[in-house]
Amino acid sequence: MVTAAKAYQMLGNESLWQVAQRCHELLINADIPYGVCGGIAVCLHGYQRNTVDVDLIIRQEDADRVKSLLEENGFMWDPVRVEFTSDSGFVVQFLTAGTKAGRDSEVTIATPAGELNVEELEGLSVVRLSRLIEMKLAWGMHNPRRMHRDFADVVELIVIRKLDGSFARFLHKSVRPAFRELVRNSQASE
Repeated sequence: MVTAAKAYQMLGNESLWQVAQRCHELLINADIPYGVCGGIAVCLHGYQRNTVDVDLIIRQEDADRVKSLLEENGFMWDPVRVEFTSDSGFVVQFLTAGTKAGRDSEVTIATPAGELNVEELEGLSVVRLSRLIEMKLAWGMHNPRRMHRDFADVVELIVIRKLDGSFARFLHKSVRPAFRELVRNSQASE
């Protein structure tokens, strides 16, 4: 299996991987728990696709410390877009644990701690596959502009990881029907 670092090198996006590693080093050295989610997490879980930003989950109580830490280390804060930009131009976005993953969703963004929520992959703290799929489904179900991308990520993870309908037991009950439907559709198309 090709590593995510190698995939980003092949995709010509090695600098994005370096930004993710830099964020990891800063947060770990400051003893701030975090979890990679979004496109990089999708890649780390096996679906090698490109992305343009680094998405990280942090706890609400760490938000001020994270903002100060990144600013002190050369990241530029954009209060209008509510995101950071690295010195190489890559965007770093933070999601807050415990907030809803999608408007009107029952799913909340996973806390970046504990073996049920995060695991180490290729040296980064990454949201577990079940939490990633759960959040992607919730975001897609509640935002038509995100649906195609998030559902496509889930379908690719289903196929690559050889998931079946029984995996739904690890997901929030509100997204289980959507997951099972994507499993059926992906199996039918093979």
